[in-house]
Parts: sequence; C-alpha cells; structure tokens
Amino acid sequence: MLDSLPTPSAPLYWGFVLLPLLVAGAVVWAIGRTSGGRARQAAGAMLALWLGSTAALGASGVLDAWAPPRMFLVFALVLGFLAWAARQPFTLRLGDLPLELLVGFQAFRIAVEWLLHLSVLEGVAHPTLTWTGTNFDIIPGITALALAPWASRIHRRALQAWNVAMAGVLVVTVVTAVLAAPTPFRQIAGDPPNVFIASFPFIWLPTVLVASAWLGHIVLFRRLRRA
Repeated sequence: MLDSLPTPSAPLYWGFVLLPLLVAGAVVWAIGRTSGGRARQAAGAMLALWLGSTAALGASGVLDAWAPPRMFLVFALVLGFLAWAARQPFTLRLGDLPLELLVGFQAFRIAVEWLLHLSVLEGVAHPTLTWTGTNFDIIPGITALALAPWASRIHRRALQAWNVAMAGVLVVTVVTAVLAAPTPFRQIAGDPPNVFIASFPFIWLPTVLVASAWLGHIVLFRRLRRA
C-alpha cells in the first residue's frame, strides 16, 4: 500500500527526520541533567539503537503488511517501554527539572501537528489526522506553550488536571489514527488509509514523537504526585 502514496515533499520528509532527532536529543539531555553522565550515555546508546532499528524497518518496507498489521508489534514495544519507564527511577528524577520545562516540553506537538497537516495536504496521511479532521493534539502543544512560563505558580491539582486531559487528547488521536489504518479493526473510511507510518521517516512519528509525548506526561504526573 505504501507504493500508492505520493512522494512527500522535501519539507515534509526532512521535517519528520529532524524533529524526532531534536526531541530524542532533548530527552537524552534531560536524562543526563538529572541522572548523570553515565545515564546520559546509556540513554543515548539505547535511543540510537531504537532510531536506527525503526528506521531500517521503515525503509525496508517489511512493516507494510496489515492483515495482520505488523505495525502492532512496534506499538507493543512502545507500550512496553512506557509501562517499564513509568516505574523507573530515571523518570522520577526527570521530575527534578523545572516545571516550566516539564510543561513546555509538550509544545513540540505544535510542530508535529503542522507536519501532519502538511502530510494530509500532500495526500500522504488520512484527512482525519489533522485539525480539520478529528485530531486536536495541537491543543496540548498550544496550551503547554501558554502555561509553561506560569507553571510553578499554578496549583498542582489544576496542573495535574491539564496533564491528564492532554494525555487523554493524545489517546483519542492515537486511537483515531489506528481506526483509519487498513487493519481488520478499521472503522474510519477514506483515502489514503493510514499506512504512511510504516515507512521511513514517518515511522518515527509513533516510535519517537508520540512515545516522547507520553513520556513527558508520565514524568509530569510523577512530579505532581510527589509534590
């Protein structure tokens, strides 16, 4: 099915290359800042391995099979990592970063949504994946940017409510994307089906960008509970 998609423009292609690398670099920096140099090196090595292996899978075309969908194996690995990370000391220590950074981190989702909107305009992604469809994930990005300067002055319960609500928006976005993919569970019709995430560099959308957004919510949740 990937063969039926148009060739993405250079801004779209390189946007999905550079943004995940920048976000991954920010995560490694944050781990080094809060857990030390050895943790930074370990995190950098693991992320490099993850980036390289997912890029190779996407470039090979091996994931372009949807009955059953091989991408679900990748999703399972992402969910497994997040479940593991939610109980690790390094995510607790990441909460030592200033609240302004923990909240403002989610602003990278504005760039993600712009790239997704461009993907829809170019016919690469399903129309539901932008703000003119059912994807409202730009709201967490915009509100994060607006709240970040005042994060330390906002009552922790209000901030936690925002954090949980914005994580909920991400859940809806991911579920909608899955329901528009050509799997046996497809509920959202229209062309093109959501197969672009099985190719490089778009595979870094779920494996790096979405995973990083989730990690940010986990860290902030643990920080506010500790507070």
